[in-house]
Amino acid sequence: MALIVLGAGATRGASFVDGSSGCLPPLDGDFFTQLQRIATPKHKGTIDGVLEDVVRLFGHNFRVTLETMFTTIEHTLRVVNATKEVVGWRKSNLEAMRTRLQQAIAAVLEESLTAGGRDHKECSYHTTLVKLLNVQKEDAIISFNYDCLIDAMLQLHGGGKWNARYGYGLPMPKGKGSHISGEKHWTPSTIRQPTRKNTVRLLKLHGSIHFRAEAQDRFALKERPYTRQNGNLRFEIIPPEWNKHFDEGVFRKLWNAARDDIHKASTIVVIGYSFPLTDLHTSALFRVSVGKEKLRRLVIVNPDSEARRRTRDVLMRGFGKGTRVLVFDSFKEFSRVKRSVWDA
Repeated sequence: MALIVLGAGATRGASFVDGSSGCLPPLDGDFFTQLQRIATPKHKGTIDGVLEDVVRLFGHNFRVTLETMFTTIEHTLRVVNATKEVVGWRKSNLEAMRTRLQQAIAAVLEESLTAGGRDHKECSYHTTLVKLLNVQKEDAIISFNYDCLIDAMLQLHGGGKWNARYGYGLPMPKGKGSHISGEKHWTPSTIRQPTRKNTVRLLKLHGSIHFRAEAQDRFALKERPYTRQNGNLRFEIIPPEWNKHFDEGVFRKLWNAARDDIHKASTIVVIGYSFPLTDLHTSALFRVSVGKEKLRRLVIVNPDSEARRRTRDVLMRGFGKGTRVLVFDSFKEFSRVKRSVWDA
């Protein structure tokens, strides 16, 4: 079984990203740079509001990541709750900051990943990856991205191997005919749809911009994930803050499923994810879940040597005498290699 792990670098490394001065798929460290590159006028209010919030918290010459911004808002909220009120800071204002920041994430993704705010741009590297997936081998994907690029490529090119009803691992009501609202849009239009047992799994452990909870056991998959029409966008994500609540609600179910897939995998391919030091929960999940000396191949797609080292360290428990580690600098380079080269 091959397990594919996708981070922000996988989206940033998409084939349609040319490194121009326009808005690019964001990384944690350059989110606010990409936010200011949005050219679509409808997002001006969101952009201005978020930048005012950042300046208020960090000053005019700020150098701050998305995670630092979210974490600062969350901890300031806790301080305000503990002390009742700090002069100049109100709970309602901080909650509004958090909402604006979440809406800004959707705005950056819409600008960088879609054509005019509607359909996703096609990525040839993600497409190649989808075509290499093998349901007979029980291949699975774990994504830490809020965006829906891999989802869109599965919908376009995953016929016979992807069914959005079951592939996300989201809860559904019990009984005949149970389904997820909006699933048809994200499932390929084929005559025979994969069943629960023979669909590729796509576990989005930090949530997704197109997940919307309608009730405890009912979810909707939004057709236009990034577009705001009336009011704020509603979506289910774990905000990129230091203390992530991954053991609550639907995320507990997804993390349990991820544990099983990590343990079963004989090949793990990590594309654009660096196991950052602040994601201690993720490192712990992989460290304890990987099968002892079970890995035959570890593939790391990342140009950063320190990120490669952290990936090896986290998965070291899975190494045996026959384990091979393959390294690629880019998604483009990896996509040009046959599966037989990297999969044991």
